[in-house]
Amino acid sequence: MMTEKQNTRVATEFAFVISAVIAILFFGKECSSGALRGIYFCAEVLVPSIFPFMVIAIFAAECGLSRQLGKITGGLCRKLFGVSGNLAAVLIMSMIGGYPVGARGIAALKKSGAISEDDAVRASYFAVGAGPGFLIVFVGQNLLSSVQTGVCILVSQILSIIILGIANKKFFGKTENYNSDIELKSKPLPFASALTEAVIEATYGMIDMCGMVVLFSAIIGLTEKFFGSANIYICILAEVTTASKLLADSGNILLLAFAVGFGGLCVHFQIFTALKSIEINKGLFFLYRIIQGVITALLTMLFIKIFNISLPVFSSISAPPELSLSTNAVGSAMLLLCGAGFIYTIKKL
Repeated sequence: MMTEKQNTRVATEFAFVISAVIAILFFGKECSSGALRGIYFCAEVLVPSIFPFMVIAIFAAECGLSRQLGKITGGLCRKLFGVSGNLAAVLIMSMIGGYPVGARGIAALKKSGAISEDDAVRASYFAVGAGPGFLIVFVGQNLLSSVQTGVCILVSQILSIIILGIANKKFFGKTENYNSDIELKSKPLPFASALTEAVIEATYGMIDMCGMVVLFSAIIGLTEKFFGSANIYICILAEVTTASKLLADSGNILLLAFAVGFGGLCVHFQIFTALKSIEINKGLFFLYRIIQGVITALLTMLFIKIFNISLPVFSSISAPPELSLSTNAVGSAMLLLCGAGFIYTIKKL
């Protein structure tokens, strides 16, 4: 016999599946259009700007670089954020690498025994941010035609991560010194092995990320039909890439900066997947993202005012932005295909 809670869950899941099937059958064109837009964003924006940083972050954990940096920066990390110095490299990557990079690095360090569960949980709440490829090139250069604004949003986001990290220490207190049996017995992987593991993990991460983006983009394509202009708020809640495009077209830099700091549920789910072996409070994580969005937005507007950055006049014309510093869609698709083939080959060895 199932409990009342289990019955409610089954009923909710059944209703979701039926609703999804009906939506796809009756509004297939809108869903397909949204999914295609998600594929475009993955190929033109996300894969080129995030994949290399994800590989670097995981490589730093696997080859022992994070531990070496921890010996140098351990005191600073503990003093500022109350976490292990072994997290130094991952925290830096989370500020400049892209949304899932920090989570992937934290998971790799936890798996290797370099950090405790407590350190992993603490860092998971604030080591979240978009990278310069997304903010400066895609948002600043292509969407806003203002590299300076992209830089302002990036710097604001980095400062928001630092502020949240410091506040996080005040909230949780200082962590205890940690050396696990795994860490003490394990040795860093050789360069080639560490790089191989990093590519495998990063490729899995990119596949997870792109799948979530395509799914959420399909949902947004559907909601556009029913909510019209109000759909922009659903985009802010759900998927940051589409939200950034719509907010840039409207010229609302305040909300755009908030959306970037917040990240959207699509990013949140990617992070939860990366941190599946780590118990974090998802409600608290969501609250942190709201706070980060507010801080990023306020700092962005402050910097724009201080440096007197002028923004172009925006129109309602919606044209696909070009990411001149990235590879093209075919190249990005081939990158993912090669990564999948690489994983298949390694598994056969």
